[in-house]
Amino acid sequence: MEDRIKVKSLYKALKILECFTEKTPELGITEISEMLGLYKSNVFNILSTFEEAGYIIKNNENNKYRPGNKILELAYVITSGMDFRKVAMPYLQEISKAANEIVYLGIPDKNEVLYLDMVYPKNTVPTKTILGEKAPLYSTAIGKAIMAHLPEDRITEIVSEGLRKITSNTITDKDKLMEELKITASRGYAVDNMENEYGIKCVGKAIFDRKGQVIAGVSISGPSLRFNDENIKYFADLLDKNVKLIMEKL
Repeated sequence: MEDRIKVKSLYKALKILECFTEKTPELGITEISEMLGLYKSNVFNILSTFEEAGYIIKNNENNKYRPGNKILELAYVITSGMDFRKVAMPYLQEISKAANEIVYLGIPDKNEVLYLDMVYPKNTVPTKTILGEKAPLYSTAIGKAIMAHLPEDRITEIVSEGLRKITSNTITDKDKLMEELKITASRGYAVDNMENEYGIKCVGKAIFDRKGQVIAGVSISGPSLRFNDENIKYFADLLDKNVKLIMEKL
């Protein structure tokens, strides 16, 4: 990978931006230095440059930094350009209404799922949002639905990066995962059996573009007690119906 990085200073700057997450929205120079193994002076210079350009804001009360509005502007440019989000939204709402569960829309981002949209059932008060968050492809319903339709060499590449155990149900054996993906492709939907979060099950289905390339996935998510075999089949049929309608408009 080092050979492919042409501008190492830019790469360091981007890695600093990636340090900021929902769990670490504000970071100090020392924290970033320790996270990335960079000199504090390098971190300070990069942060100062980002701050001047509006990509980073400094909190003068604690001398820590957080992402600025420029990043939000870029995020809006990216998401507003994803036409399928606009196309999908009415159907996500229909799925959530019929299932009375949370519905997620996600896209593949390297070896992870990036969550773009979510719809809550009516009269449900959101306790948290995972918009903008990522999760492994292999441990989520959306992720497995996507992986099941990737070329074999791409699946092998993902697996070679390691299958980290997230819960006791996470599939970490390569052969078992490959069998799971075959089943997923055959039946047309994936099931997350509390593999990414305890007590939560999901049913997911892939979305394809007009060229037949998998570009995203939709899932229905909720408490495991509500996801018995009968409901899982109902959720799968609900996804199938609405995903077909989404793809007709892409």
